Amino acid sequence: MSGPVQFAVLLKEHTAPSAEAFKRAFSSFSNLTDADAVRLAVSARGILQRRLNRDAARAFHRALEAEGVAAVIVAEEELPQLPEGKMLHRVEISPEAFKLYDLAGRPTPIEWGRIALVAAATISRFEFGRTRTERTDIRFNAVSGMWPAKVEEAGHKMEWDSTQVLEIVLAGGAARYQIEAAEFPFKYVIDRADLSVTQKFIWLVREICRHAPGAVQNAGASALCNGQESVLKYASRQLLVDEMVWLLWKQAQPA
Repeated sequence: MSGPVQFAVLLKEHTAPSAEAFKRAFSSFSNLTDADAVRLAVSARGILQRRLNRDAARAFHRALEAEGVAAVIVAEEELPQLPEGKMLHRVEISPEAFKLYDLAGRPTPIEWGRIALVAAATISRFEFGRTRTERTDIRFNAVSGMWPAKVEEAGHKMEWDSTQVLEIVLAGGAARYQIEAAEFPFKYVIDRADLSVTQKFIWLVREICRHAPGAVQNAGASALCNGQESVLKYASRQLLVDEMVWLLWKQAQPA
């Protein structure tokens, strides 16, 4: 038995409203603050709210319309479904195809025309790891006197980090491929020791977009193709996913 239908509220166009417009729209909701309005104005890339019940979606939509914000209510089940992502470990680029290799070294060519979406982003992430430190203590024994002794201490570290991510979605949701710059062996596609990982990542994004001009680009990929030399930052992976879903939804709408 399926649960109740949930809804999303989406922008009709790419341009996000101002923080002031969001603040005014949010003023009638006890669960939304001015800080939420500022955050949404900065980070919103198409999808404004998700997984609302019908009444909540309608109320939010009416508040946006009162501020002149062009938005639409869409049932969650009607939004494009992204396939499970497959991490890429080696690729090659040729005029004919984007060639992917599995862990056994077997190639799979993907025709450039099959690529529907290219997305690039710097994603913030919270890292949890172990640390090990070593120090030297002076020990004393009545028989042997003083001697140095090494002491190891184990601990944990928690810190914010970031990673550059490339997402490629094929037409019809046939497949979704991912690259994380920090873990990707770029030498198979661009063997340039003089370039940093970020520079190689930017080059790869631009090359893929150049060979697949029919693919829709997210804000990060579009900025790189327009000459930006840094990868646009996203506060979370979910914001990137929401943008990808919105772009595919927008692409499917009648002209």
